[in-house]
Amino acid sequence: MDITMDITEQKRALRAELRARERTLTEAEKAESSAAICRALAALPQFAAAKTVLAFYGLPREIDTRAFLRRTLACGKTLLLPRCEPERRLSLCVVGDLDGALTEGVFGIREPTRACPVAAPETVDLALIPCVSFDRAGNRLGQGGGYYDRLLPRLRCPTVCICRDSLLADAVPVEPHDRRCSLYLTETRCFCV
Repeated sequence: MDITMDITEQKRALRAELRARERTLTEAEKAESSAAICRALAALPQFAAAKTVLAFYGLPREIDTRAFLRRTLACGKTLLLPRCEPERRLSLCVVGDLDGALTEGVFGIREPTRACPVAAPETVDLALIPCVSFDRAGNRLGQGGGYYDRLLPRLRCPTVCICRDSLLADAVPVEPHDRRCSLYLTETRCFCV
C-alpha cells in the first residue's frame, strides 16, 4: 500500500482490490463459504443465548446470509434487519417473513418495508455486521458509507463481523471513526481481539 495516499484513498484502493478478488470466486465457492459461515454463526453460544438478533440480507457480492436469517426465525428469535435512512442512519426493523417483509432499497439492498416495526439498538442481543474485509488485528473495512460505524457505538451486545477467508486483508487502514466488533468469523476461524 502506498504510504503517500491518505487513509481514505488507501481504503478505496483496498476495496477495489478485494472486490476484484471476490469476482474471481466461483458461484460454488461463494455458496460453500456462505453456508459454512452461516453454520458457524448458528453454532455460536452468543446466538444460542440471544433472543433478538440483528443481521443483514447480503448483496450478491457479499456472504449469502439467508440460511442464517431462516435459522434465526425458525429458532423463534426476533429477527431485525437494517433499513437505510437519510443521513446514513440505519433503522432496525422487526422482520417475521423474509418474502413479504422485504423490498429493494437503497444501493439495491433487500431491506424491510416501511410497514415493519422499528426496534431500539439497545434491544439487540447479537448483531451480525457486514464488511468488505477485516484483518487479524480486528480492523474492519466496510463498504464506505459509515452506516455501521454510526450504529456500532449504540449496540450493547456482542457484534460479529463476517468475511470469507479468501478476502481477509493483511492490514486494513484505520480512521478515528472506525469501530471494532466483538468477534470476527470466517469459514474456518472465529477470534476476538
